[in-house]
Amino acid sequence: MSRTPATVKSLQWALGCALILSALVGWFFLNQSIWPRGEALLVALTPLIKQAGTDQALVGQAIWDNYLEARTNASWWSGVYFGFTFAAAALSALAGLILKFEYIIKTDAIKKDVAALMAVGAALLITVSTSGDFQRKWQANRIAAAELERLGYQLLETGADQPKRYFPLMGKVLLDRHTAIVGSGAPAGVPAKAASAPP
Repeated sequence: MSRTPATVKSLQWALGCALILSALVGWFFLNQSIWPRGEALLVALTPLIKQAGTDQALVGQAIWDNYLEARTNASWWSGVYFGFTFAAAALSALAGLILKFEYIIKTDAIKKDVAALMAVGAALLITVSTSGDFQRKWQANRIAAAELERLGYQLLETGADQPKRYFPLMGKVLLDRHTAIVGSGAPAGVPAKAASAPP
């Protein structure tokens, strides 16, 4: 049986709505203004950062900038990882369900084509997510952000003298994050050891 223009138009409309809905959901969850990150740390560090020209301001700004980068990266990788995972699950479920539709799609050939495309899409999403190690990248950035946040509070508590001692600790947290992302060396949870307070 051939596809009727009305059926093709319905499928195109449904696909368009699904793409728009996916984009809106992604924007909602990744938007910084809707889901603020690190506001308490920024409020705590602001008086230190405003001491222009001091070592404390330099270190405080470096901690905040690196924290914000790691936290933003964690949000993006989390969105990609969970987006791919949930989309693959939905496509897998719909691939089986669509074959049972009697009223929405009446043509068997179209049902089979759409179900096959959904099954292939689900398999591709899982393959890309797994081979790209999106979960590990999300976790590495999230842990690095937590360590940098802890460093920021340690700086506020004990870093009045020689605040530049925090630079090596920051460098270690960032190195551990990159090591965890590329998948060699320490696992993503190891940076916690790096961010102990300086002597």
